Amino acid sequence: MADLRVPDINKVFLAGRLTSDPELRYLPSGVAVCQLRLAASRFYRTRDGEKKEDVLFINVSTWDKQAEFCNDKLRKGRPIYVEGRLTSNEWEDRAGQKRVSIEVRADRIQQLDWDDDRGGSAPARPQPRQFEEPIPEDDIPF
Repeated sequence: MADLRVPDINKVFLAGRLTSDPELRYLPSGVAVCQLRLAASRFYRTRDGEKKEDVLFINVSTWDKQAEFCNDKLRKGRPIYVEGRLTSNEWEDRAGQKRVSIEVRADRIQQLDWDDDRGGSAPARPQPRQFEEPIPEDDIPF
């Protein structure tokens, strides 16, 4: 009988807002590591029609040049898109208890809004162009 194995997939796609400013640090080897905290919300209605929101808080880490980019360009409240994979961290707390946390190790982080290089807020969304005169129907090409 053939050994049928199902491939393992560890890929995460998230979009949400940063709950705090990025925290950049450098390992003794000089590698940059940036820690981010992302809030991803889900909105829904109950059977009674009541609006509800579930918020999931997710720890994200990014490394090297991307870590420095995140520290320079991202701030609390900014919407971002994250692609990465789940990783686990194990450690012992002060009481000697074994602890495990799961976080996303980002392969790609993209801003979902853009600001100027001075750190200001995102520019206002452009307003639709207003025509002063109505367009004659004969000029519409379809």
